[in-house]
Amino acid sequence: MLPALFSKVPPMTYSIELLSESNAHQWEEFNDQSREGTLFHSLKWKRLLEDVLHLKLRYYLILNGRNVVGISPWIEESILNFRGLVSIQHFETNSIVLDEAFNTDHFNKILSLFARKYSFLHFNTYNPALPGKNGFAHVPQGDTSHMVVDLRENPPEAIWAGLSKNTRYDIRVFENDGFEVRVISQPGDLDDFYRYYVRNMMHIHGEVLPLAFFEKLWDLCPPGELRGTTLTRDDVFVGGSLAILDPARKIYYGDYLAINRDLPNKYTPTYYIMWESINWAWSNGYERVSFGRQNPDPENPRFRNKVKFGAEQIPIHSRRVLLSKPILMAYKVKKMLSD
Repeated sequence: MLPALFSKVPPMTYSIELLSESNAHQWEEFNDQSREGTLFHSLKWKRLLEDVLHLKLRYYLILNGRNVVGISPWIEESILNFRGLVSIQHFETNSIVLDEAFNTDHFNKILSLFARKYSFLHFNTYNPALPGKNGFAHVPQGDTSHMVVDLRENPPEAIWAGLSKNTRYDIRVFENDGFEVRVISQPGDLDDFYRYYVRNMMHIHGEVLPLAFFEKLWDLCPPGELRGTTLTRDDVFVGGSLAILDPARKIYYGDYLAINRDLPNKYTPTYYIMWESINWAWSNGYERVSFGRQNPDPENPRFRNKVKFGAEQIPIHSRRVLLSKPILMAYKVKKMLSD
């Protein structure tokens, strides 16, 4: 018999573990240290989604032996008799976060673990190699992009220099006409913002979040992690922004906009709000400004505006994975009938 020193070390095995009180600290520690971790992956954000939107969340840790090598937040969803996991749409970034040292060739082993309980799974990832490591049948779900301004490479003066003369005029007109940025200091001041937020989301055919979402967000975020502003002159509301701040990662998430779409054509409040957000973030030591998820369509004016103000596309690859044979057959039948 070989001495213990030379005995064969058993290979580590992958496993998944549902989030619980006993492993919550592991989730938070991994998210905090991961390069792709975000506040949207935090348990604070999970409480917001559960308390206000009442989503059926399933958060899984991915382990190699006893070491956490990934975290994956999902919504549990049923289609007919098939149960699956889908990405949380209220994430501006990727849904599955893996350790930088994770061997992507092992990704199919992770999916096999989910296949023991679920029939399908939908994931988003920044990693372009990951979808190709999937050995199950899968369907592309329409890749999107995370639009981010990197202020380290594109500071405000460089952005301003790249703007057209007309766009600069569209920004200056608000100050010339006496409009001012006012800070929202408490949840009770959200009424005007929320009213025009709803109108804006209806205009762009987006999902309207309830007022309780923003009120709860205000309660959960300590001072310095939320910035609300409005652009007004006397009783005239032009627009507003509610931004989530991540000081540790130096990211400014300018996600929620309120736009008065009944203004004269001479006003383009989106320009001023984006420009003011960039300058505030720069002045307060933030390195990146997120303008959220966007389909990379050059014909879409919202996409063009974000690019105009220095945002670059970080591709998000999206796949629906068919984990069981019955759902694969059901998908083939549905596709055959629809063709």
